[in-house]
Amino acid sequence: MKTFSYLVVVFVLGSFLPAQEKKNVKYFKTDLHRSELLKEEVPEDEAAKINHFKATYNAQGRLVRVEFYPNGDRTLAQLRKREIFPRPRPPYKYYRRWNPHSRKLANQLPASKIGSLPFYRVSFEGESAIRTVEFFRRRNRHLWTYYFMTREGEKGPHLSIVFSTQQPLTVLDPHLFHTSASEMKEGWIAEFKHNRLDRPLETVVSDPVGNMYYFYRFQHRYETEGDSLNPVSFRYTTSEYYLADSTKMGSHQLVFNENNRLLKKAFYDARGTLLETIEYIFDSERNELVTLIRDPKGGILHREVKKTN
Repeated sequence: MKTFSYLVVVFVLGSFLPAQEKKNVKYFKTDLHRSELLKEEVPEDEAAKINHFKATYNAQGRLVRVEFYPNGDRTLAQLRKREIFPRPRPPYKYYRRWNPHSRKLANQLPASKIGSLPFYRVSFEGESAIRTVEFFRRRNRHLWTYYFMTREGEKGPHLSIVFSTQQPLTVLDPHLFHTSASEMKEGWIAEFKHNRLDRPLETVVSDPVGNMYYFYRFQHRYETEGDSLNPVSFRYTTSEYYLADSTKMGSHQLVFNENNRLLKKAFYDARGTLLETIEYIFDSERNELVTLIRDPKGGILHREVKKTN
């Protein structure tokens, strides 16, 4: 009877995984041999701080199992986050509304009146400069934190948003972003660049280690229609989304009226071909919002009416 020897390599991404968690198993080809994997033995306390392989041998001294622990990745991510982003610190002020682009807070309320509605908890540098703005869906349900950081060589600060839970980027703005480029995991960072009018120019999504996953570029233009006696102004914002290697995924254009009310969205594929449009028609007399979804030829695919009040 022939005896077979084998080596099991296990990649461990966390110290403990719940038994009921769904696992996604993948296999990867490698030309590395065990002599190339198992080099430079280190003590256990040092291994806890760095990426390392844990080798297990049987009673006969035969190697039977190799586990990979990315401790160094987690440590680097924690250090980078701690070095770059300041921690919120009291005293805090609480608000119902916050515009991260214009940096305006509104509807201040005491801590005792937070209740079950979403709110923002703000900490300050000195008496007025904003340090952090944390968003809570409800008490003890923290979703993300806003930071204003100044890079070396830059005059003004840029906006960074660090997510506390896994959720889509579209929860920040369902119109500016698109579901095809929206994944955000715990600890991932969305960094913004703005123009002089506080309109976003770019959003880059990365993890704490610095790996970029995708990014957005935005263009804004203004047009006035009608005659000089009855001019009507519109703002056009175009969102383009790319993978980290600059492969274009698609784009969409938003049309706003002079009161910053969204009137229309038009979606395009990576080649610029129109896919569909969504129109938003407001009836102030009936307090209704009519939403029309059209195909590329203008045919109505869906119509929905909602009360606005």
